[in-house]
Amino acid sequence: MSATVAGPGADPVHEKETAAGPLKLPLLAPTPESAPKERVALTAEQQTKYDWLLQQAKAWTEVPSTKDKAGPLTDSEKFWLTRECLLRYLRATKWNEKDAEKRLLETLTWRREYGVEELTAEHISPENETGKQIILGYDKEARVCHYLNPGRQNTEPSPRQVQHLVFMVERVIDIMPPGQETLALLINFKQSKSRSNTAPGINQAREVLNILQHHYPERLGKALIINMPWIVTGFFKLITPFIDPNTREKLKFNEDMSKYVPTEQMWSEFSSGKLDFDYDHSVYWPALQKLCAERREARRQRWVSGGQQLGESEDYLSGAAEHQSNTPNHVALITIPTPPNTTNNQSLDLPPPRPLPPNPHPHHHPPRSPLPPPTAGGEYLLLRISHAALNPADLVTLSVLPFLLRSHRHTHPAAVPALDFTATVLDVWQPPTTKPTDQQQQQQQSRFAPGDDVICFPTFAYTLRTGVGGLQGVVVLPGRYAVRVPAGRTAREGAGLLLAGCTADVQVVDYTQYKDLPGEVGTRFGDQPFDNIIDAYGNQEVYKQCARYLKPEGMYNAASIHYSEYTFRALLKSALTLAANTIWPRSTWLGGTGRTWRAASMMDPGLDMMERVVKQFGEGKLRVVVDSEWPFEKVHEALDVVRSGHAAGKVIIKVNED
Repeated sequence: MSATVAGPGADPVHEKETAAGPLKLPLLAPTPESAPKERVALTAEQQTKYDWLLQQAKAWTEVPSTKDKAGPLTDSEKFWLTRECLLRYLRATKWNEKDAEKRLLETLTWRREYGVEELTAEHISPENETGKQIILGYDKEARVCHYLNPGRQNTEPSPRQVQHLVFMVERVIDIMPPGQETLALLINFKQSKSRSNTAPGINQAREVLNILQHHYPERLGKALIINMPWIVTGFFKLITPFIDPNTREKLKFNEDMSKYVPTEQMWSEFSSGKLDFDYDHSVYWPALQKLCAERREARRQRWVSGGQQLGESEDYLSGAAEHQSNTPNHVALITIPTPPNTTNNQSLDLPPPRPLPPNPHPHHHPPRSPLPPPTAGGEYLLLRISHAALNPADLVTLSVLPFLLRSHRHTHPAAVPALDFTATVLDVWQPPTTKPTDQQQQQQQSRFAPGDDVICFPTFAYTLRTGVGGLQGVVVLPGRYAVRVPAGRTAREGAGLLLAGCTADVQVVDYTQYKDLPGEVGTRFGDQPFDNIIDAYGNQEVYKQCARYLKPEGMYNAASIHYSEYTFRALLKSALTLAANTIWPRSTWLGGTGRTWRAASMMDPGLDMMERVVKQFGEGKLRVVVDSEWPFEKVHEALDVVRSGHAAGKVIIKVNED
């Protein structure tokens, strides 16, 4: 089929339609029906934060560098610091203006030291000779479509492969239409006939993720992925519950992509695409570079004409006014409604908030605990943490957990360990409802009162989404994750109770005593198979042979998959094994175990089980063996004890003084 590449308005790169045959040039504009969503007006508070950040940026006298690249802002850097750029960093840091300033300076430093503006088409050209990255067309919200084709890999791992991605993202930004500042990533995992291993190495993948997350925030609009290998599909299914909901909504796997990209602008390599495109490097590559250079130069000329302002509007730089007059059907202009002077919202008659207690560690500022939304419902507790217990899983959280999975990564990239802790209740409340009588009824049913000592065990999924951890001084926590400390018991004794207590069972087998653990379990319990098995170690061989000692309808609950070492490589191997267990067929004739496997570390034990365990603790039927107790200032030394594998009980941190 033939394809028209001449978009609205004159453009020297495309002066006429292609001849009959597949398209070999980039498209110039979105379809008439494709338009970006209207931007939301800033609130008064957000505008104040933006104004502050803009003034800070204008006052910068030097971009820091440790590689002899320090110096004052250049014109190209001022050109890069647009209004929308500053707003992207504010959104990425949840409107923490000081964090946004810090990250902006870090990106300016990185751009200088990495040499982003020095990357040339000639240097990058060998990487793209097979078309493993293609910029082609626009989605239904006028996002530029950036195709990644791992199966077309043509080079060996090198720094230039990462530079290639950076270079192409910069080119996508060059041709973004007015009103759109995000891109659509289309990834096709179709295997190459000539190469079987086209996936990037772990170190390279981590470098790419770090660059995209830190230096191109708020740029991903949609990620459309097809032909995923089954093991990758399983891995994503496994981690999906822990990915930030906003990010999760952007990821689409093996769907009908015509819901997101017009079929006439979607490459036919995607099943519903109708765009007949053939990558010819000698034709496409120079055409793309010329198009991007001309669009980039036009933006720069508008910036100069506008007075070379730091904080200039990207809509103006993209020529929104010209597009409005010349091509009204192809570009949606952005209108920002003026906030009304008055509001009809009625204020709630609420008591003033209680003041927070003083920070027990004035030089330590733990991450903020998220407050529940006004309509969240349920009971919430403001807690001052007393003691926290460290576990081997905390080493994973701190050292190798992928940064991408933390929803609070933009504001507080540090992970907070400790799922097990005790605390004192400072305040109890339910988010306000529309009916005061409902709120009064909820308060009458409260399980807690200020001054109560409680044992807490938030789930791994909750802590991953929120950043809450036992080594924070003060946290907000849903009441369902807490139980009162029984009479006669201390906070120190209860700190390490629930994580171990909720994964305990009647029959205990010490895995360190046997070379053939599956054989030992089969011999001892084969004639009386278990209803359920809880594997606190994560022994894969025990699961693979569990049909010998677990009933067919039984559940194999594993704490996780055992780590041989605390490295990202070991984490990835464990995660893939975990994914395979999750999606592996139960039918034995298909090669499965015939038993269901579940990761106990990702389960919610529920309030009933927590209360039963605490009751047994209060009755003296359960006790917590403590290896050692450490002051907060010696957390690193305490973690070394956990890492050694020789702790003879729980390692406790005293977070706050009594």
